[in-house]
Amino acid sequence: MASPSPRSPAQPKHILSNTGWNMLGRIAPIFVALLVTPKLIHLLGLSRWGVFSIALSLVGTFGIFDFGLGRALTRTIADRATDEPDEETADVTLTGIITLTVFGVIGGLIAAVAVAFWVHHGLKIPPELERQTTIALWVLCATAPLVMANAAMWGVMTAFQAFRAANLVNIPISIMYYLGPLLALLVWNNLIGVMLVLAACRLWMTVSYLKICLRLMPQIRTARARPRLLAPLFRIGGWMTVSNIAYPVLNYMDRFMIASVISAAATSYYTTPADVVGRFSLLTNAVTGSAFPAFAASWRRDVETTVVLYRTSVLTIQALLFPVCLFAALFSHPLLALWIDPSFAAQSSTIMKFLCLGVFISGVDSIAAGFLDGIGRPDASAKLSIGEFLVYTPLLYICLVRFGVIGAAFAWALRMTLDFVVRSWVSLRLYRPLGAAIRRIMPAAVVGFLALVASLVEMPLSVAALAFVALSAVFYGVLWFGCMDASERGAFMRFPGVVMAKLGRSRAASAN
Repeated sequence: MASPSPRSPAQPKHILSNTGWNMLGRIAPIFVALLVTPKLIHLLGLSRWGVFSIALSLVGTFGIFDFGLGRALTRTIADRATDEPDEETADVTLTGIITLTVFGVIGGLIAAVAVAFWVHHGLKIPPELERQTTIALWVLCATAPLVMANAAMWGVMTAFQAFRAANLVNIPISIMYYLGPLLALLVWNNLIGVMLVLAACRLWMTVSYLKICLRLMPQIRTARARPRLLAPLFRIGGWMTVSNIAYPVLNYMDRFMIASVISAAATSYYTTPADVVGRFSLLTNAVTGSAFPAFAASWRRDVETTVVLYRTSVLTIQALLFPVCLFAALFSHPLLALWIDPSFAAQSSTIMKFLCLGVFISGVDSIAAGFLDGIGRPDASAKLSIGEFLVYTPLLYICLVRFGVIGAAFAWALRMTLDFVVRSWVSLRLYRPLGAAIRRIMPAAVVGFLALVASLVEMPLSVAALAFVALSAVFYGVLWFGCMDASERGAFMRFPGVVMAKLGRSRAASAN
């Protein structure tokens, strides 16, 4: 199932192909999540559901202990895209995987100590849930070494563009992330059982990823861990470390602050639509996962290809994200009322609208972030994250105090918008040829932003339906005629057929 070692930098057509596999791996489990989430909320209750959603966010904070090595490892392997893996590359890979696993152990211990303090002194939950919550979060902290090892091995697979093999593994595991907790609750109505199921899923993923990495790079079997090889990775990942610390803190600060300033129950009104809208970023990750190693492999060798890769990646994200964000924003109230209940929708529909706006802008911005890392300038993103933290923290607190949970959604959307503007400007300053690509993507970005701002207005269902059709027509008209060239239009037209053909070949290969 594994893809062969890449012999040349990825081309724009590979972005679309890899995106297809990443979409399949990330979108398929969403349908299970939509069916399971209402039942989970019912079984857990608002307080425990709020804790559960925060616990899942805690997994993202384990990236703090990555020290930039995971992404640096991807870049190092991808930068040798025209070479067969040699002994030193295998040694670097093994050393990176082992080192990140050790970091995971240390990070898990630190997180466990912090969790105990936070549950008893910071989190506002009923006293009878404190012990259950503490033990459940400790179980999750114990998975930190697996999370870090998985991140390192995902970096290896990404560098080799092995998206098909990786996503065929991810689909059943991702489904169990949602179905497993529900089954556990039917047997044992306790958060501890839920976290044990999630831990088992992490272990399953670790074993599967290791098998793929050994097929991609058999040299790992005889490789040696050589700590001295970490020095170049640390030089590359030094500034990435700052981003790894700042990004999860910025990304999940709103949830933790809502729970501390207002209540854990109020967090549910934010985290539930945030988790739904956050799934849209799976479309973004499907593209950025392929774009980052492609940038790393091409930016020095082929400037023209790099510019086309950037433009194609952003246009792909815009085309994929806009309809789902617009639909979810326009119909946020009826969707939440049907999915959860009308009283919940009354509290969360406006929050969902702002989050849809932020997710669209964040998706476009993610390509610029990956580009800066790919060309070896993670310091630019890190400095931007530091500036964001200094501005966003007081802004979020003020908006929460003055406007409640809706204020948190507004603050997040505003941060995403400013982030996109500043990062695009920085990318252009550091890589002048990118100017042509940025000029081509801006019309669709602006039209998409304005359409989602318009969707903040509450409308009757009939008006919202007409608005969806009209705004979609305008957006895709601008995207198709104002942003794409002839070759890109042809590639997008062929994209579904290419994905279906590869799926057919995969099924035939499995049958044989």
